[in-house]
Amino acid sequence: MNGSDTIRDAFDRAERIDAPLRPKAAAILDRIENAMHVAPELNVPYVVKGWLHAGTLSVLYGPPGTGKTFLALDIANHVQNGEAWGGCRVTKSNVLYVAAEAGANFANRIAALDRPTLWMLPGPIRLGGPDDDSGPIAEALGRLSDAKGPFGLIVVDTLARVMEGADENSGADIARLVAALSKLAKATGAHVMVIHHTGKDAERGMRGHSALLGAIDTEIRVSKDREDPAKKRIVAEATKQRDMAPASPFVYRLAPVVLGTDADGDPVTSCVVMREP
Repeated sequence: MNGSDTIRDAFDRAERIDAPLRPKAAAILDRIENAMHVAPELNVPYVVKGWLHAGTLSVLYGPPGTGKTFLALDIANHVQNGEAWGGCRVTKSNVLYVAAEAGANFANRIAALDRPTLWMLPGPIRLGGPDDDSGPIAEALGRLSDAKGPFGLIVVDTLARVMEGADENSGADIARLVAALSKLAKATGAHVMVIHHTGKDAERGMRGHSALLGAIDTEIRVSKDREDPAKKRIVAEATKQRDMAPASPFVYRLAPVVLGTDADGDPVTSCVVMREP
């Protein structure tokens, strides 16, 4: 059997099929191949090499005060601008930031970025369940892609907000969320990153049902550097990486940026991510 043959081709030539297979069985038989014909995948398509694989799912999580949104925006802005992030290559593409938890200061966080040109979807969004918005989002991005080019990264901020009304401790509700996220990734070819939180005990990992960890391809944990608290450094590390060798941890701090002054003449500030050695 050569590399182009299917199992059915081999059976057909040998005249060993006694009766026709039912259509579904025949389709499955056509998909079966011998391992000797499998070639290694040498060029895994990435969004951020060592961190985010195209068309897959990740969760970026951590306790309050670790700048999760600032970090996600920093990654998103680098991908949108085609600039290496953390010393890692990126694939330049459009980015959609789903700011479902956008507060009054979200606009300032965007304004603080260096040359921000990413795309934003602020306000209520539901992923999973009967009112799932994944299909309409994918359709809208398809239309926008026709005019502006493909989207390589979708950031969902936060898991709790897009699951509002559902239970993140329920395996069934998490399964519906993952199905919606996977639908977005498959329809757009983008990597879909979800921002999430730790529980009361940060050492136990992500909050909610463990099915989420099993379903995602990449888990990025964000935590404060305990070795030298005075430096206020924060560490992001890939604690699960299914398809790529993980990159080295990304160490950063949040640096204040003055955006202007308010009506009283007081400074208006936000923060940006500053990589630390």
